[in-house]
Amino acid sequence: MKKIVLVGINAKYTHTNLAIRYLAQYAGHPGVELFECTINQPAEQVAQELAAKNAALYGFSAYIWNIEYIRALAKAVPGIVLLGGPEASSAPEEYLEFADYIIRGEGEEAFRIFADKLERGEDLRGTPSLCYLQDGALRQNPPAPYVDLAGLLIPYENLQKFSGRVLYYESSRGCPFRCAYCLSSLSGGVRFAPVSKVLADLDRFTAAGVMKVKFVDRTFNANPARAREIFEHIIRSGGGTDFHFEIAADLLDEQACALLERARPGQIQLEIGVQSTHQPTLAAIKRVQDFGYTAKMVQRLAKAKNLHLHLDLIAGLPLEGMEQFCRSIDDVMALGAEKVQLGFLKVLKGSKMQEMAEEYGILYHASAPYEVCQTAQLSGRELAKLHQVEYLLDRTYNSGLFRHVVNYFGRQMGYANFYLQLSEQLEQEEISPRALGEKQLAEALLRFCQRSGEQMAKEMLRLDLLIKKRRPKLPAALECDAPWKRELFRENPEMLQSLPAGKRAWHYARLEDFSLDLCRYLKEGEICPGQGRYLFDYTDWSLHDLQTGQEAGFGSALPVLPRWEA
Repeated sequence: MKKIVLVGINAKYTHTNLAIRYLAQYAGHPGVELFECTINQPAEQVAQELAAKNAALYGFSAYIWNIEYIRALAKAVPGIVLLGGPEASSAPEEYLEFADYIIRGEGEEAFRIFADKLERGEDLRGTPSLCYLQDGALRQNPPAPYVDLAGLLIPYENLQKFSGRVLYYESSRGCPFRCAYCLSSLSGGVRFAPVSKVLADLDRFTAAGVMKVKFVDRTFNANPARAREIFEHIIRSGGGTDFHFEIAADLLDEQACALLERARPGQIQLEIGVQSTHQPTLAAIKRVQDFGYTAKMVQRLAKAKNLHLHLDLIAGLPLEGMEQFCRSIDDVMALGAEKVQLGFLKVLKGSKMQEMAEEYGILYHASAPYEVCQTAQLSGRELAKLHQVEYLLDRTYNSGLFRHVVNYFGRQMGYANFYLQLSEQLEQEEISPRALGEKQLAEALLRFCQRSGEQMAKEMLRLDLLIKKRRPKLPAALECDAPWKRELFRENPEMLQSLPAGKRAWHYARLEDFSLDLCRYLKEGEICPGQGRYLFDYTDWSLHDLQTGQEAGFGSALPVLPRWEA
């Protein structure tokens, strides 16, 4: 029996590779062995481990973020090298320089045939979907038939082993949209697994205590009724497993929103690709989107505070210059999602965008991940500035560390303008943003507040620093050691009763003055000036207004933002 090693190279240890597991399960070949590592491990060490297995065949699942790593490994293994995955499929002639064969497109049936031919010693070149070189010329065989998704079982051999990992799951293949930058637009429609199968699979994940299941469906709610049925089953079933979906907000409706609002906090995470709000850009890339409707759906779901909402933007798309992209940032940030990812265009091989690049003056790197470096509307310097914005946005807003001060400045001067000005301040101070720890970042934000003359912004920064999961220490300029704080605990010992027993119970709380109604702000997003005194209780992350008796939770919750208007 010939040994076959299928290699999955993941971005993080907590990730798992779905592709190699589907291939191994579908082939049913007893000699198949799975090997996983991460791109953070030394390639030389991984290559030695693979070479020591002395397999007849090494199969690699290739993507833009791991192809160069695979290139290094492929040169060091002793057996036949087979590549699959979107990156290898897009440019087989390039990767056949170091691989023996490539399977293009959907791989289960083709790999099963390939493995059987290898075992029997037959000519491998008769395998469908196979690409190879013959007399220096590229040969591409006709594609294998699509597999029936109803027959694909969960490819994880022992779910209990993965209780602390992120598991990837697929309930459909293909995409109904034709976005020029995406290879899924070439799939020619969507195929769905039966809902009954999907529900049974999800029950197995929940029963096994899997931490998170991430659906890889390109547009999970392409069939809205089917999506609602799956959402409803997840919510009704309960359990501690979280589920992540990529959806089109345009396809949400009243019924879907009402259903999602019933989910346990964190149970459902929605990733929504907005990409741009500039209409000429959307038309150029054939992106179908009604942003006014999307905004209303996102704001409604954000207001419920039980879902993790993740919105995506792409810089470097056709016809979108600095001014237009900054407007897209402002439009999306104003919706109150928990995370806004600012990405940069990747001109993927084989995509429609690759054909359009010259027409729109798009220059991009020749090697993976093929990121844009200049367009007719965006200079290289402007893209560099947007990379700084991306980093600062991740560190301040997406991290949850400084959301309130970001929202305050965002509503005062525009989110993009705030980040560009903060970046400029750091440049003038000759400080690299990547060199800043949490404390140094807070101090930089404090200097920004002081330069702006916005007293309320300092209050927002102080609030951000106070709503941690531990009793924080503030920068000296924000500390206020007022006598009333020391006297209050001494004169009102009953306030300590809810705190952990011990000599210094007040270490689990802080007393602070604020010049706004904090309870109202945290509940409604409305800034109402006025002096107030508050107890921050870090045993249950609650805020107590000592003058009115009102209470509010804090933790990492975002305030409700004013409604976005189209």
